[in-house]
Amino acid sequence: MRNTDSSKYSIANLTEPRLINKLYDLILEEKKWGKHGWLKNVYKNKNLTTKEFKNIWLKWWKGPLPPSTEVDIILIFEDPMQVIDKALIGSIEIEYFSSKDLNKKNFYVGLQQVLAFSIFGFDGLSLWHVFAPGIEENVIENYATTASELISGFKLPIFYLAVKIQNKEDFILKCFEPARLENTLEYYIDWLNKYWIVETNRNPLLQRNEIRNRRNLLKTILKVPV
Repeated sequence: MRNTDSSKYSIANLTEPRLINKLYDLILEEKKWGKHGWLKNVYKNKNLTTKEFKNIWLKWWKGPLPPSTEVDIILIFEDPMQVIDKALIGSIEIEYFSSKDLNKKNFYVGLQQVLAFSIFGFDGLSLWHVFAPGIEENVIENYATTASELISGFKLPIFYLAVKIQNKEDFILKCFEPARLENTLEYYIDWLNKYWIVETNRNPLLQRNEIRNRRNLLKTILKVPV
């Protein structure tokens, strides 16, 4: 059994930054053991408004760069469909809900960040609402179904995942949207990949040349082969 319950990642001490670190470490571990066959690379906490990304903004944004636009997790898969090329670059926005957060975070939290990522040329977009173990399931259902209605109602090409941390040892996640089930992180990453592979689930802004140009710059920064 994997040792994923170190003190810094313990459920009792879990915060959103620690959750992102935990997910990143687990994905890297699974990749190391040959899981997620199409997965080529993983990044975390990439701020798109740093000097590193200045060439993406150069011909588009006039004046000082806006405040931090940070992508929690970036997944780079090989694209067997080759919709644009051999790469499928996906972004995940993660919002963690502890019991203390329920009065601070609304059901649409994180959606604005995901929509912002689309203008940088990501192929895939995803929003994850992750709920702490102690939160009642009827509360989670309210958040999950409302956010899902919003995303599906506007036909947004966003993979929305609402899960509750169910088992801290193997990090089992109980899913409320888009389906009711329980499984490990490995399952959800593969599910996400299958969703993104479908061309109609990709970022529709990639039909515009300027967005594709930004995607090419993004590939260079992330060291994705041409």
